[in-house]
Amino acid sequence: MSLHFESPYFLLLLLLLPVVAAWQFWRPSRRRPAGALTLGSLRLVGDLRPTWRVRHRWVLPALRVGALALVVLALARPQAGRAGAVVPAEGIDIALALDISGSMTESTFGDRTPLEVAKQVVSDFIAGRENDRLGLVAFRSQSLVLSPLTLDYQALQEIVARADDSPIPDGTAIGLAVADSLNVLRESQARSRIVILLTDGENNRPEVEPLTAARIAGALKIRVYTIGVVDTPRGGDREGSDWSATPSPSVDEEALRRMAEVSGGRYYRADSADTLAQIYDEIGKLEKSRVGQERFSAFDERSALFLLPALTLLGLEVLLASTVFRRAP
Repeated sequence: MSLHFESPYFLLLLLLLPVVAAWQFWRPSRRRPAGALTLGSLRLVGDLRPTWRVRHRWVLPALRVGALALVVLALARPQAGRAGAVVPAEGIDIALALDISGSMTESTFGDRTPLEVAKQVVSDFIAGRENDRLGLVAFRSQSLVLSPLTLDYQALQEIVARADDSPIPDGTAIGLAVADSLNVLRESQARSRIVILLTDGENNRPEVEPLTAARIAGALKIRVYTIGVVDTPRGGDREGSDWSATPSPSVDEEALRRMAEVSGGRYYRADSADTLAQIYDEIGKLEKSRVGQERFSAFDERSALFLLPALTLLGLEVLLASTVFRRAP
């Protein structure tokens, strides 16, 4: 539950309440009311003590000041957000474009291939989402949408695990993959829409140029994050080698970097399983920071909770002033 005031500037009126209270409690009451009696001497009433009604007349101005304070709070329009109506501000729709070409199985990340590591990292990334919709596009020489945007994370993880079973001829259609990812996100109304593309190669299909697809993404305000898998070939000398300094012979890092730049995204270089996991985690955090923290989408007006007591106090003051604390003329 979150409480805030829609018109908080009215709260400044509370600063005047001490002045109003002082005037109400100590205002001059020396004006002789109409019909008052004039006594030639006070000796007749000098020994009279004030009755309890006189001693407790401070109740009337106290009720009035309390009512004014409640009215000011009501004017500030207090609103309470219902916890059940929380809408996460992330609002991120993500298209995951995964390279499942043969080259993704020809090098190693430790004792596993990049494709095996990528599927595990993507699955973990999906498991860490909350209220973000995700879609999956797999590509070789062609691109195939394996899942539209969904919140069914478990089903999507199962699809990721079988992504390389797709009957697509080998190749690397990066441009087609981005184009299909944009189609996945085209109808999205999310506050943030992104494509995360992972590949270890360069585009070898002429149907759609990757840079052209990235420019279209930028025009649609969809950011493309590109990840280049860089590692040693399978069977190479891994002992004592600097993996980050030994690039895959096929990955086109400059093209991936340009794609990210023109769309407002960022390029990442993945040279190990840990690095790849950190990249996906960083992208998730970066997008969350773009759209802010959680916000309440539904608020209940709570002004009545202050107005009703205020009217009650005013009514009580009128009642007491005309009965218990009624002044005789």
